[in-house]
Amino acid sequence: MTASSLALRDIPIPDYCDVVIVPTGGVEETDPRVWAEAIFAHENSPLTSRGLRALRDETVRLFDMVPPPQKEFVAEEVVGSEALIIDDDDKLTVRIGVALLPGGELLQVTTAVKYRSVRGRLAFAPRRLMHAAAVNTLARRAPTTLRRRALAGDPRAASLTGQVSRRALGRGPAAGR
Repeated sequence: MTASSLALRDIPIPDYCDVVIVPTGGVEETDPRVWAEAIFAHENSPLTSRGLRALRDETVRLFDMVPPPQKEFVAEEVVGSEALIIDDDDKLTVRIGVALLPGGELLQVTTAVKYRSVRGRLAFAPRRLMHAAAVNTLARRAPTTLRRRALAGDPRAASLTGQVSRRALGRGPAAGR
C-alpha cells in the first residue's frame, strides 16, 4: 500500500512528516473541510494550551507589544474526501491533509513540512518533538467539538443536528452500539 495525501502531492519528499489516524467517534460528518476546521478550532485545543497562550499574550502586553493574532487554519482545497490546509511562511512550507478514510469511521491527518532555510529548521525543531502527539490530541477531540457545535445550533455543524437528535431518541445508527 502506498501513502497518498494531498499534503504529499505538494511536498513529495518532506523534511518532516507524520500521519495520525483516529476514529471519528461515531460522528457521521462526511465533509473533510468541517473536520479540518474542527480539529484546528480554538475551542478544540486543550485548556492548558489556551491558558499558556493567554499567559504568553499577557506577558507580551506587559512590554507594550501586541501579541500575535490567533492563527487560523483554513482548508484551501478539497479533493474527494480530503481537505488540504496550506500554512507557508518565509521559513517553512507546511501542508496538512485531513481525510476521511473509506467507510467514514477513521480520520487521517497527514502533515508534511519542508524547511526553506536554516531558520526554518531551527524554528520547527521544538515543535517536531511533540507535533504528532499534539495533532493526535486535537484529532481525538474533534468529534466532541462537532457534537458540541451541533447541540449549540452552530451552522458549521448543521449536518450533525439531525444525527444528534436521532441518537438522543434512540433511532440513529449508533443507538445499538
